[in-house]
Amino acid sequence: MAPTAARAAASPRRRAPLALALLAVAVAVVFLSLMWTATGGRFVPQTVDLYLVCQYAKAMAEGHPFQYYAGDPATTGATSLLHTAVLGIAHKVGLRGEGLVAFAILTGAILLVTSTEIARRAGARLGGERTGWLAGALVALGGPVVWGFLYGADVALFMTLALWLLLELVSGWPAERVGRVAAVGVLISLTRPEGLFIGLALGAASLVAPGRRRDLRARALAWAPLAAAIAVLGVNRVASGSWVGTSIADKSLVATYGATEALGLVTDFLIDVVRGLLLGFYPSQAPIGFSRGWAPLFFPPLGLLLVLLALVRPGAGAWGVRLWAGVAAVVSLLVAPNMFMGTHFNRYLLWAFPGLLVLAAAGLHALSTLLARGDTRLDARLFAAAASLLVALGLLSTLRFGVVYGDLAGQVARRDLVVAEWIKRELPPGAAIANMATSVEYLTGHRSLNLHGVTTAQFLGNRPAEREAGVLEALGRLPTAERPPLLMATESALQGAPALRALTVEPALFRTSSFSDEIVVLRTQYGLLDGADEPRLQGTLEAVRGRERVDRLNVCDGPDEAAHEYEAESSAGNVRLSGAARVDEYAGADGAGALRVADAGRVVRGGERFTIATHPGRDLLIVSRTASSARAIVWTASGPAAYDLDFPEAVVSLRVNGQPAGTAAFRPRPGWDEMVFKVEAARIVGPRTALDLRGRYAAFRYWFYQ
Repeated sequence: MAPTAARAAASPRRRAPLALALLAVAVAVVFLSLMWTATGGRFVPQTVDLYLVCQYAKAMAEGHPFQYYAGDPATTGATSLLHTAVLGIAHKVGLRGEGLVAFAILTGAILLVTSTEIARRAGARLGGERTGWLAGALVALGGPVVWGFLYGADVALFMTLALWLLLELVSGWPAERVGRVAAVGVLISLTRPEGLFIGLALGAASLVAPGRRRDLRARALAWAPLAAAIAVLGVNRVASGSWVGTSIADKSLVATYGATEALGLVTDFLIDVVRGLLLGFYPSQAPIGFSRGWAPLFFPPLGLLLVLLALVRPGAGAWGVRLWAGVAAVVSLLVAPNMFMGTHFNRYLLWAFPGLLVLAAAGLHALSTLLARGDTRLDARLFAAAASLLVALGLLSTLRFGVVYGDLAGQVARRDLVVAEWIKRELPPGAAIANMATSVEYLTGHRSLNLHGVTTAQFLGNRPAEREAGVLEALGRLPTAERPPLLMATESALQGAPALRALTVEPALFRTSSFSDEIVVLRTQYGLLDGADEPRLQGTLEAVRGRERVDRLNVCDGPDEAAHEYEAESSAGNVRLSGAARVDEYAGADGAGALRVADAGRVVRGGERFTIATHPGRDLLIVSRTASSARAIVWTASGPAAYDLDFPEAVVSLRVNGQPAGTAAFRPRPGWDEMVFKVEAARIVGPRTALDLRGRYAAFRYWFYQ
């Protein structure tokens, strides 16, 4: 029989996993109860992104992975290959509709409980049983961390795997845990795009880690996560033609704001994040990144200092701790310049928070030991008092986020579920809907064209800074029979897209009453687009009569610009000018008659370069749709703003294949107008001709005749 002292020592170790698991279960039950209270007992996600992933999972289960609808071009908008596959398996075994949403949320609850135990083990490795207790409690009472586990997205899986990676790294890697670290790293690479950087870091670290194995197998295993991440990129490329997933392709701050403005935004964001990690509670009304009122950040007060103490402490696992923290910092910096920084309680940073909470617990252990100076009784009291405070603050944060969790689910139930039920009830099967409001296709069974290009390939390739312009051009590119007869959008989206609103017919067929940004469903009409694809002025038609049209270029149409190697430089000082949509009339000049046309283009204050198809040795006529005024979209830290600029006289200088070809001045008439340039046959020397236009003018569309 074991001695009494040994039994007493072993008893807390046996009780800890059960007690922490019960705490995590209780937290999950509170969150779910608040959700059910707000939704009438239904499983409803806090963000509609989960419905989008469910649709991809359904497609995977039905045998057409990466196709949002069977027969569509492939897209990779679900982001996480592993998470989507797990939901696909659940759909395959019979969890459908709300059942699949429930599975995603309850799986997150299981991962929360699991992560609490992983945190306990990692904490115990770094500071003994008391540190393990505190680490597990902080994860179970993590506020936004709990929200991340329970909203059904791939963030829950990513957080668990990142925490598991920390445990393996502090448990003897690489001397003893190469295989385990490699397995966790591979799962991370299959879960999120960030796995590419984590895999690269693990492989590189294996070359310099102390006590590393020298055998070839160990070296190969250390690089397995990177190989898995590259394989995911290859799958994306084969499936959709793009290395980067369609859900992240348009999220670059640099692509939208430019390098200088993006640098300012990112530094502001990182300062706010560091302040949140240092001070603990962050006011809910204060912005972090672009998320105003959505990104309150809970972390133990002075937690960043505790993490630093954990990093500098010597002893077993110290090297693994530093490696994990370094990887977390670098990856967080790499993903910071995106258009959704701060969104959903910093979901792009949440993956690292459980591990950081473990390190904060380890830092508190180191601090209390240091302050006690060998007095074990004082050490225990200091640790217990500080740990009690951190747990109490964590409880307050968690209760607050539980209320937010329920409120968000209630908002989705009042708005998105209501419009989904109306669509199922009122619209005939097969009715197509242009969608820039929600992702409820999974609930309706109706075909939706995602105007943001996440799930609908026809809308991919446009510049994120020119959203309305790209959407307008993509709709115009669609064959008439494929244009959706209905548009579903939020009221705020329509207010910010006047040209798109001009394609709709009032009154709305349906409008939600959710007391938030309401969703409306309207009929569409495309007459404004039908007149945009050809020159319209009589003088232009006379000039090109008898000539062959050899090419055309639609400005602000991303795929068409790419096909013509189009580049634009347009700025006012260091402010980049982005393109916009415009609705105006050909006002009867030269007998054309009044014709109202919608087209998208850009203010050019700099130049354009592109390459076109030509026949060598023939004169070339360049026809450009222009206007005496045009709208420029300017992106600043406060968001996008539209400015109308006038061009009483357009000045254009032309270079052909790098050689000067003359300068022209042109006074655009009111409404739409068209400029015609002539290039002498001697300058056209091959089947492809490079054109470079410089000056100040408005460019919407080009046609080329020989």
